[in-house]
Order: sequence, then C-alpha cells, then structure tokens
Amino acid sequence: MEYRLIDTQEAWDQIVRTHNGHPMQSWGWGSLKEQTGSWTAHHVVCEDAGSFVCAALVLVRKLPWPFKSICYSPRGPIVEDVADLPRAADLIAQWCREHVHAVSLKIDPGVSGVTLNDGWKQGSTILIANTAVIDTVPDEDAVLKSFHSKKARQYIRKAGRMGVEVRRATREDLPAILDLYHKTAEEDNFFIHDDHYYQVAFDAMDDVNQVFVAECEGRLLAFLWNVTTPAAAFELWGGVNEEGKTKRANYLLKWTAILEAKQSGAVLYDLNGLLNDGISKFKMLFIEEPTQWIGTFDKPLSPLFGVWEGSLKLYRRLFK
Repeated sequence: MEYRLIDTQEAWDQIVRTHNGHPMQSWGWGSLKEQTGSWTAHHVVCEDAGSFVCAALVLVRKLPWPFKSICYSPRGPIVEDVADLPRAADLIAQWCREHVHAVSLKIDPGVSGVTLNDGWKQGSTILIANTAVIDTVPDEDAVLKSFHSKKARQYIRKAGRMGVEVRRATREDLPAILDLYHKTAEEDNFFIHDDHYYQVAFDAMDDVNQVFVAECEGRLLAFLWNVTTPAAAFELWGGVNEEGKTKRANYLLKWTAILEAKQSGAVLYDLNGLLNDGISKFKMLFIEEPTQWIGTFDKPLSPLFGVWEGSLKLYRRLFK
C-alpha cells in the first residue's frame, strides 16, 4: 500500500469527479479553509500496486504542544464502493498518524448502512447527519413528482407567474447576496461568517460552485449557494427576503438549483441538514422522508487524545 500527495487542482478534482468524491472533498473547499482559517489542506491518495484504493482531502490544524495536530476529512474519505469505507477510513487515519503526527482524525461520510472498524468513536458533530436528500437520477418530471408536498410544486409554478426569474450569480452580485444573508441570519438567528469568508469562497471554490439568485424586475429576492460534483450537489448557504417569501421565490430557486445539479451530472441533491426549525420544515416539503448518514466519528491516533478531548470539553464549558 502506497500513499501519494496530489499538488494540483486539476489532478485532484479529476480524482474527486472520477471516484465519487463529495464536493466538500474538492480542491476548492480545502483552499477556502486554508485562506480563511488555521487549516492546511493535504490531498492524499492511497494506491495498491498503482490501483486506486481511496483518497481524502485532509485538513490539518496545528495544536499547542504536546498535541501536535488534529485532522478532519469533511464528507470523506473518497471511495468508489461504500463497502470499502471502513478500510479507507483506517488507511487515511494511518496516513494522519504517520505523516502529520495527529492526535486524531475526524470524518463524517455522507453514507448510510456502513459500520466503521474498531477504534472509531462517535465524535462531536460538524456536518449534520440527519438530512434531506433528493434522487436526481430519474427524469425531470419524476423528480418533480417525488416532492412530498403538492404545495411545493404549485409554488414553483406560482413564482414563475409572479415574475420571478432565477439565474447563476456573478461576483458583482456578492454585495447584495451578503446583505440579504446578514438579514436572513438575524431574522432566523443562525451564525454566519464575516463577508471576507464568502468573498474568498466565490473565487476559491470556482471548481464546484453553483450560486443562484432569484429576482423580480432586477430586485434580489433570494439566493442559494451550492457546491456540486457528480456524487452530489450540497447546499451551503441561502437566504430570502419578505418579497421573496410572498412571491415564493425560494421554491423556484430550489427547483432551478436541483435541475442545474441534475444537468451537471450530480446523482443526489443534499439539502444539508435537518433541525427543528422553520428552514427544516421548508426542506421537508421536497422529500418523502429524511436520510440518516452514519454520523461523525473520531479515530484517536495518540495516547494524548483523551487529554486533548478533556481539555476541549473544559474549554467549551468555560467559554461557551
């Protein structure tokens, strides 16, 4: 078994596209985390006699002495067959132990029905496992008919009759998008990053970005920011104003994004997480039932893992 690192975006994204990698395994996502935080991105491929076994975008963060570092592979590792995930997770963990001396590796694969090997333990959640997923493989009519709510289908058509139009966003749309996002976050009480984060994201994730705006007579009503590979389209951020809600712009916006994902070759459309809130109730209109991924897991890679985990819990209690 051999490991090698990929050092170009073109080569890495080809691996992601070819081997069913999630968009959060893309070069662009790693670049965003490098440019806006304390992570370093490593693009690891594991091969057996030159044949692909698995791969992973591994984000590495340095820790204070004596812990050295922690690793996180969002929605990784990459495998062609879900049944190979337990072995792949162990192989990527081995790379993290040997090459960056990590205290642990965290993963949260977007898969179900798989049990990891011994040594993995349930970890604190980063990406929510309970989510809403749409199968985009059937034809357009079948996808539309699969929506749980008849009202959702009606509102898609109503938005069009009320003059709502949806298009791909450009960088010039960012100020208006971010203004709307701040207002939506304030109204719905959820955390967002500062504007610089999204400005970097628009350029850094050009390999996977699908950003849409819904307008009426030039007025921004809503936006939806997705990342997409053949494995999945994944909703990251979105917002809608009062006029957009009245004109049902967010329904036509989501339908357009689903169609764009399908046309791009994505086999799944992931609405990214269900919580007990109004946003989740909106997402549930588009699916028959939630999808439950296996969750978030940590692999301790050092005897110091227990000390690190205890220190982190104490810090959260003191400064939450």
